[in-house]
Amino acid sequence: MKRFIYIIVLLFFTGLISSCNDWLNQTPHDKIPGDELYATESGTEEVLNGLYLGLAERSLYGGELTVGMIEALAEHYAVPANHRYKDLVDYAYGTNASKAYFSSVWNGMYRQIANCNVFLEQIAVHQGNYNPENYKLFRGEALALRTFLHFDLYRLFAPAYTEENKTQRAIPYYDKETDTPTPYLTGEEIMNRLLEDADEAIALLDKDPVLNLDTLSFQADGNKAVSWQHRHFRFNVYAVQALKARMYLHTGDKPAAYAIASALLNGQNPAGGTNNFNTAFPSIMRMPSKYRDVLCFSEVIFGMHDINRESMYRRYFSLDLATESILLAGEKWRTEKYGSNMLDMRYRGFGEAADKSETETMLAVLKYQKKSLVASDPYTFRNELVPLIRKGELYLIAAEASPSDTEKEHWLEALVINRGGYQLGDVTGDLDAYIDLEYNRELYAEGQYFYYLKRNGVTSLMKQDATTKNVSAGYFVLPVPDAENDNRVD
Repeated sequence: MKRFIYIIVLLFFTGLISSCNDWLNQTPHDKIPGDELYATESGTEEVLNGLYLGLAERSLYGGELTVGMIEALAEHYAVPANHRYKDLVDYAYGTNASKAYFSSVWNGMYRQIANCNVFLEQIAVHQGNYNPENYKLFRGEALALRTFLHFDLYRLFAPAYTEENKTQRAIPYYDKETDTPTPYLTGEEIMNRLLEDADEAIALLDKDPVLNLDTLSFQADGNKAVSWQHRHFRFNVYAVQALKARMYLHTGDKPAAYAIASALLNGQNPAGGTNNFNTAFPSIMRMPSKYRDVLCFSEVIFGMHDINRESMYRRYFSLDLATESILLAGEKWRTEKYGSNMLDMRYRGFGEAADKSETETMLAVLKYQKKSLVASDPYTFRNELVPLIRKGELYLIAAEASPSDTEKEHWLEALVINRGGYQLGDVTGDLDAYIDLEYNRELYAEGQYFYYLKRNGVTSLMKQDATTKNVSAGYFVLPVPDAENDNRVD
């Protein structure tokens, strides 16, 4: 089992590494046995890079869990009658097409978790070969990745976390390499484990280089080990803290979620003292206007380096796709979400899509379209980044978890002013409805709105033609693949 997983990891990232520059430009090592690869820090860094690259699988964050299936389920696209997602949005989860999507996600996520566990076990065996601080960095990042993967599996395949549901069977949890299925844990058990893992990762990353950054960290430094560079791409300590806030919000522990999100945004450590969070991740309005972009590059706390991001865009959104294959937004939906506020920079994420619909005006999704914002862009990975945790989400967590309307309004205003289209006082009326609105605007095509709907027990979704789609709680619980339970006794 162990040798088999080594082969999967090594062959997977060797092909990708050889085509990257700077961050991941390493010599292929597919012929080196696992023990020899882990015997050096440079070899171990390559395996760790392979864990990150594994996220870019099409069935995972290189497609379905960021811009694809998960966003279609959230009714963020107009899905044509013959589109591959039609069964999904029609809640036909029992068809072969739907089952294939769910199986790919489930198997792909647990495959990456297995790779994380092999890595964690091997670095423990070879710990004596590493500088102690590098070992902590290796373990902290891998543990955070494993937590991140488990949590999304839980959010996808288990009922929403409520007092009633938290004692129900949720998902299996794997913290070591094994070829034997582990028992399912309840929602409460799985979340307790994941929060403990997140706490350990934060402790291990207590000297994360991100804590000393005074600017964006996307440029390579040949004098530094890869693991100590590009902290916005990697699972840095701030990303783990943001993940904890995300987890607390999902479990309904709003005070804990608010404490973390508000502290970071206020330049405070959740455990006390000040931090450099706002310097390391400058708000987009603090960047020169020529560098502003819809994905808010400078605000990405944890992102995936996907050298095939342009292929992802062409696969889902390109106007060269046939009408039955392209994913589009509806003009009526955008009007409901934005009104006539064209100054909001997020409005730029949509464009005209002539001749793609005969019934109503449709819009192209431009958020991931490759483009040069300036003649000479110093941030060479801008067009290869897929955000997985962004600063904008922290504003929304703080707003949703706020203990009073005053705080809700404060955090909403802080976000919308930073997006360029609003003035103080524009956030009025039903603040909870405004939070929903901002989740649509801020995290469109990033895979998070589905989870917002789930944890809030939403029963009606706005479609792209501005009509309503009624759903039950079961719509937000993806079925576990049949093969997973075929040989189980629990």
